[in-house]
Amino acid sequence: MIFMAVLAAYICMIDRLAISIAIIPMANEFTWDARAQGSVMSAFFLGYVLLQVPAGWLADRWGGKWVLGVGVLFWSLFTALTPPAAAAGLGLLLVCRFLMGVFESVTWPAVYNLLACWVPARSRGLALGLLNSAVAGGTVIALVATPLLISHWGWRGAFYAYGSLGFLWSIFWFAKVPNRRVTDSVVRSLDDDTVGETSDVDSSFPALSVKAALRLPAIWAMVAAHFATNWVVYLSLAWFPSMLNRAYGVPLDQVGLYAVIPFLVSVVATPLAGRLGDILIERGVLRLRVRKGMQLISLFGVSACFILVGLADRLEVALVIFCLGNLLAPASIAGFGANPLDLAPRQAGTLYGASNAVASLAAAAAVYVAGAVLEATDSWALVFQSAAIVSITGGLIYWRWAGADRVFR
Repeated sequence: MIFMAVLAAYICMIDRLAISIAIIPMANEFTWDARAQGSVMSAFFLGYVLLQVPAGWLADRWGGKWVLGVGVLFWSLFTALTPPAAAAGLGLLLVCRFLMGVFESVTWPAVYNLLACWVPARSRGLALGLLNSAVAGGTVIALVATPLLISHWGWRGAFYAYGSLGFLWSIFWFAKVPNRRVTDSVVRSLDDDTVGETSDVDSSFPALSVKAALRLPAIWAMVAAHFATNWVVYLSLAWFPSMLNRAYGVPLDQVGLYAVIPFLVSVVATPLAGRLGDILIERGVLRLRVRKGMQLISLFGVSACFILVGLADRLEVALVIFCLGNLLAPASIAGFGANPLDLAPRQAGTLYGASNAVASLAAAAAVYVAGAVLEATDSWALVFQSAAIVSITGGLIYWRWAGADRVFR
């Protein structure tokens, strides 16, 4: 189940990020400026916001199997419909990307529910690391495979090929993966903090509600860190290939090979960061200290790298700086990334969905703002320095108000 869930996350990221390479020949063919390109890439994230909370609630209520499975089928459909939508006009393409984002939005809330159902607390950092390695791993595959597919089949062929992956995945998912609802007994058997206790333990915690969540500083801190992380991550994912092409003159057929290098670092670093968080807690370090420390390593480290990369005048220097940033960024897996399972294990899908809905606005804003800044100033340094300010702000908020104790059922 975990393998298939991680595979779904990989497909999710591959389908999402193919546009970051394909946008270059698409822009040439349809004569889009930088602002139009930013609109195409950000439309996905506007749709991505919509179903986060409903998907989490449905997964927590009925289990993540069906929520994730239906999502994969429909986002694969809209991936395959991208070429005819683009041919019909920019407006229809924006609608297609928006709907693709709507159905991809179910992925992480549904998988958080599955982790709460199946994974013991002592191993959740590693499981989250494997899951989130898809962000970098899917990027690696998209950056390497997409230029190759474009060179052989054109940019349209790349979208048709990627759309077929989800249909193949769904055959095995619906046939082989069991479904399971979250119950008090399941949570007690998996949560190391409540092993052996009675159902009164769960009933002593209130149910997650909007009113209660808005009053809790730890929720705001988690959302702030999530927002800042999404800003820097998706800015890099969407615009790094274009920066290599436009700022350093890397040919299109080589962009993927250069862009993939920093993300290979993340593929390895992400599960290791999650496991490091598990180990520190097992060895007696306070859970809250682990969450805060790992989150600051992530956001402050990325901020420093973003400030430096804007000043790099050589391709080799920029790649080294991005590699360092991608080594530090995954520390957030043991920071805000584990908070939904800390704060509300029975309703982790709903809580993560709410947080991810807000953070998805950051992803859309970051991608669009980068295009607008480039259009106005033609300065990559300003793009990354402004992102560093967002990252530092999120880190400071998390350090001040983060929490790691269970608050909701």
